[in-house]
Amino acid sequence: MRRNRWTALAGLVALAACASAGVPAGPPDAAVEQAMRRATTPPGPLRIVFDWRARERDGRFNGRGVARLEPPDRARLDLFGPRGEGLLSAAVVGRRVHLPPLDQTLDLPPPAMLWGTLGVVAPPPEARLVGTGQTDGRTRLTYAVGDGRLWYDLEDGRLRGVRWEGPGRRLSVTLEGAAGHGAPARAVFRDHEAYVELVLDVEQVDDVDPYPDEIWYPGR
Repeated sequence: MRRNRWTALAGLVALAACASAGVPAGPPDAAVEQAMRRATTPPGPLRIVFDWRARERDGRFNGRGVARLEPPDRARLDLFGPRGEGLLSAAVVGRRVHLPPLDQTLDLPPPAMLWGTLGVVAPPPEARLVGTGQTDGRTRLTYAVGDGRLWYDLEDGRLRGVRWEGPGRRLSVTLEGAAGHGAPARAVFRDHEAYVELVLDVEQVDDVDPYPDEIWYPGR
């Protein structure tokens, strides 16, 4: 994977599979949108430990990882190889990505895709809500993002799937199970055209004290 590929996609959003395929379309309802965003925002700082594996055209990788979240809009992801070597470090503050100055072995999904893998609804600033639907505890939020469309699917206030489709590109994140504090037990990110897949299997989720500010600027 090439670093600049994801950097170029930084304005896109976390997307995922359709857990709410049968939800009827409806007009945009800002109150429903805000309720879903509140429901998926962590109540306080979290530390998430997970196993991960990645597959792309040219190879496979795996190891351990740590995600650190601090509401309302800060997240950091660190991936380590089988021998504890650092493969990726990156932080998202709002929709802005902070990366170390050196190239890394792996690349980060776009900021909102990262939020989606952590179970958080966080569309990009330019996304425009164009539809909402609710039935039997399931909710779908539909956004227009440039020339593409973004769908978030939730069940009982928990993010289950998102997808983004635009000219020549499909991205998705599928979420399964529950690991505590709103985090999924498993998250699967896919770039369908590039044949890239990243799987996170969550092992532990802990409440923690607020993080020091330097955490959000890796490599500084």
